[in-house]
Amino acid sequence: MVVRSCASPRMSAPSNVLSDCRVRISNVFSSIMARLRRAITACLSEQGFASVTIRRSVVFLAVSALALTGVGLMARPASSAPGPQEVVTRTVRPGDNVWSYAASITPQGEDVTKNVDRIMEINNMSSPNLRVGDRILIPSDE
Repeated sequence: MVVRSCASPRMSAPSNVLSDCRVRISNVFSSIMARLRRAITACLSEQGFASVTIRRSVVFLAVSALALTGVGLMARPASSAPGPQEVVTRTVRPGDNVWSYAASITPQGEDVTKNVDRIMEINNMSSPNLRVGDRILIPSDE
């Protein structure tokens, strides 16, 4: 094993030793950079390397755009009614059902099932079955 000193044997002053070390380090660094430049140039000159890199970049950007779009679509404000809703309390009589109450508050020609769902949600009902004597909340007409 050969051990090289930074200083040449001819130089004896400490400042000369330091400058000689700087020159040698600079030469080593320049040769490393030159080799790196040649390797990069060789890789970029090959036709396949550039096309694979471009393809990977395009795929990455497309996946990122889709992910951001998905997050944007999911991040919507809640669709609850703004503020308190007026309701009317009704006592269930024989023959009454959720559909009849929903039909009574639904405007002509509109979908009754939306109001059936609203009544069931307001009353925390898991099924539309009613018992005679139950008290239920019905949204008031607006």
